[in-house]
Amino acid sequence: MALQNSSISKKLFWIFAILLWSGGLFWAGWQSPTLIGGPFVNQQEQPDVARFYPLDRFVISVPGDNTPHYLLLELALKSRSQNVSATLQAADPVVRNSLMKMFSRKHFDQLNDANQLEGLQNEALLLLSEVMIENQFPLEIDEVLFTRMVIQ
Repeated sequence: MALQNSSISKKLFWIFAILLWSGGLFWAGWQSPTLIGGPFVNQQEQPDVARFYPLDRFVISVPGDNTPHYLLLELALKSRSQNVSATLQAADPVVRNSLMKMFSRKHFDQLNDANQLEGLQNEALLLLSEVMIENQFPLEIDEVLFTRMVIQ
């Protein structure tokens, strides 16, 4: 009888040891990303989200055939660059000046044509990109959006 108890206790001991070992491996495998870190942790880079930065409105005198006209323009810049607000605040005089020059050279008929809107936005984008580079402002402008354009 003593021999059977010793055999049963050995079997129970080994069963318990195997269960404990398996449980420990399961727990370690489950926790390995947190325990080890590094390449096992899913580290996806957050894509740069485009942000929109509205500029103050412009009122620009535009030449017409017989009388001068006025253009009220509100626009926003789309950019993924860092520190855009501070850069735009520093570059505001050159941005406003270049846009006022661009639009004051346009004729009333060019601005009054709805088909010209996309072309004007692209022209403003190229102009502002050049102005930023010339004045060494670290800002990449993705798009210029006219949010309001009223011509009288």
